[in-house]
Amino acid sequence: MNIPIFRPETVGTQIASNFEEAFNKIISEGDFIRGKKVIELEGKLADYLETFAVITTANGTDALLASLMATGINEGEEVITPAFGYPAAVEMMCLLKIKPVLIDVEWTTCNMDPAYLTEALSPKTKAVLPIHLFGTSAPIQEIAYFARTHQLTVIEDAAQAFGSEYDDGLRRKKLGTFGELGCTSFFPSKNLGCWGDGGAIFINKKDENLVKKLRRIVSHGQNQKYYHAELGFNSRLDTLQAAVLLQNMLTIEKSFEKRKRISERYCLELHDIAEIELPENNHGLAVPNLFTIRVPHQQRDKLKCYLLSEGIFSQVYYPLPIHLQQAYSPYIRVGSPLSISERLAKTVLSLPCFPSMTDIEQEKVILTLKRFFGKK
Repeated sequence: MNIPIFRPETVGTQIASNFEEAFNKIISEGDFIRGKKVIELEGKLADYLETFAVITTANGTDALLASLMATGINEGEEVITPAFGYPAAVEMMCLLKIKPVLIDVEWTTCNMDPAYLTEALSPKTKAVLPIHLFGTSAPIQEIAYFARTHQLTVIEDAAQAFGSEYDDGLRRKKLGTFGELGCTSFFPSKNLGCWGDGGAIFINKKDENLVKKLRRIVSHGQNQKYYHAELGFNSRLDTLQAAVLLQNMLTIEKSFEKRKRISERYCLELHDIAEIELPENNHGLAVPNLFTIRVPHQQRDKLKCYLLSEGIFSQVYYPLPIHLQQAYSPYIRVGSPLSISERLAKTVLSLPCFPSMTDIEQEKVILTLKRFFGKK
């Protein structure tokens, strides 16, 4: 029995008859680009997130690129972002000639440590871009307060955290809706995934001009067809993918609850293994995209190989922090010591955690881990 790190299952074998009808209708009408299902999806996403507007894109990286462009950050100006995580936002900053200022993360959450924000601040700082890694919230309340104090824009990378929440003391809000803009990905393995690439931008303040600007940017800068008001690029979610996502939204809470139950069982079964550090208790606010443990670096790779020998796939997210990546090193500024990011890269290991994972599959993962560490 092989157990993958994730199993693509956005609709799978349980396609409802009305979904097939919707697909056939799109195909028969040739409604492939900016179709009715895309508009419907954007509305449903905005309602679900309780935010002002949502604009879909071809992928999550495009969502980050458009957001950076829309905020008016100029060449040479700076954005503070974590050194640990997927570097899509940093890559887009480099292409725009915006300087990424990298700060360290918290050991327990793997997310941006706000204690380093002041140290990273400079007269050129224009924005803060936290990543909500593995489904767990960055300390967004502290980040947002810092940004307001210094008149900075907050752009949230919530690609791994769609559906996760943060309690700000007044109410629970979805991640990606605290900053001026939030971005997500609909890659198949994400909490809300499609059958290919897809993404979205959340516009969290009532600003029609910002919505119009973002729509221009993702449509070659056009304010009407063939009239280009500003620089932009082409990024559209296919109508067929929108139909997939609409279908997935019908069962999204069930999917989220399954991810949470898998995470809770891992925590219950593995808590007495001294060599394993478990993810921080999130009190049910996080929808785990990945269940990421920390293992002493002398054992991490041996454990990964042992799991694979037993047919269990695991993954290191991420083996090299952003500041040590060759592609970005000429463009970044280091805004704090980055020792935690470097330690995490040597110790993190993500275990299978996806909605179609069976109890038997999870039992095998747990027993294999216990056997590796000499536990009964």
